[in-house]
Amino acid sequence: MAWSPQLFLQHEPGLSTPMYYLHTLICTLSATSVKTLGLGSADTITCNRMGCECHVLGDSQHHVLVALVMVAALAAVVLTFGPQTPQSPLMAEPENTDSSAQQTTTVATTGQVCIECGRPVASLFTEYGVGHIRLTQCANCKHFADKYVEHDVVIVFIDMLLHKPQVYRHLLVNKLEFRQPAMERNVAKLGILLVLFSVYIDWFRLEEGGRLRSQSELLFGQRLSFATQYVFILVLSAIDAAALLAGVLLASIVHQRCFTHVKRWATMATALTIASFGKVLMIILVIWDYNEPYYPWLLDTLVFTSYSTAMSVLFDVSVLWASLMVVFGMATKQLVHLAALTVSAALFS
Repeated sequence: MAWSPQLFLQHEPGLSTPMYYLHTLICTLSATSVKTLGLGSADTITCNRMGCECHVLGDSQHHVLVALVMVAALAAVVLTFGPQTPQSPLMAEPENTDSSAQQTTTVATTGQVCIECGRPVASLFTEYGVGHIRLTQCANCKHFADKYVEHDVVIVFIDMLLHKPQVYRHLLVNKLEFRQPAMERNVAKLGILLVLFSVYIDWFRLEEGGRLRSQSELLFGQRLSFATQYVFILVLSAIDAAALLAGVLLASIVHQRCFTHVKRWATMATALTIASFGKVLMIILVIWDYNEPYYPWLLDTLVFTSYSTAMSVLFDVSVLWASLMVVFGMATKQLVHLAALTVSAALFS
């Protein structure tokens, strides 16, 4: 069957349908007015094989804006009833960790935990010589405190795909280099690569939508140079990454009813960066010409559930509460993106 944008989502927004609200959280916001495209007021979302595109500029009824505000408000209200976890792994982090602490395996104040039950442990292993270690057995659950110490990175990646909380405890709690006051250097590099990758995916998604509409002007109805388009989408992608972190931080403040954990922003940024590995799989949709409409949804769902698993480990809460924090963060990101588009549209006009 040939691909059709109507195959995935009907244009009629239908603000009472949950599917519409979900699409507003994951869609790429179009930088072209609906009036320029000749779309009707109900044509706020169109989809292609790379995912969905939300048309927000020139929408007199503000369908997407209203939906995002409602989702963010509902998530914030529900989060106020969530359980506080002052002893969570995020809050139990040591105030200062240096490179020498990474080699210390007998100090209980490092904040390392058993990846199976989450109880604090004095050490993860005992080193008897160069290349010879013995894993510590947890006194509570009798499992190895952290089996991933001896596992290859491929096993770690597979267990991340399987959303095992144990692997996130290994990465986000037991790796002391990921718990510094600032982001670890390699994680920061990964974050930059993910932003650059988001530029390519968003650009490809907009171009695919423009091709289906026989449209060549992707930004504000104007034919701009390659460099201008790239820099513009790059800046928006960087703003999106910062807004997502800010939204999750704000959601955690609402959920925990305190501001003390905001200083752990680097650990939360690390968690979001590591959990974004699913974005890389989007390249599959570019290399191979998949026409099935559910592939972008599956990959977006993978990223969302990875975020939720990482946040549930950091805050020691159920995945449900962590998912609400992520939903609030994604809604915040889209609202900031919409504000940036609105300002840019005024500047380019």
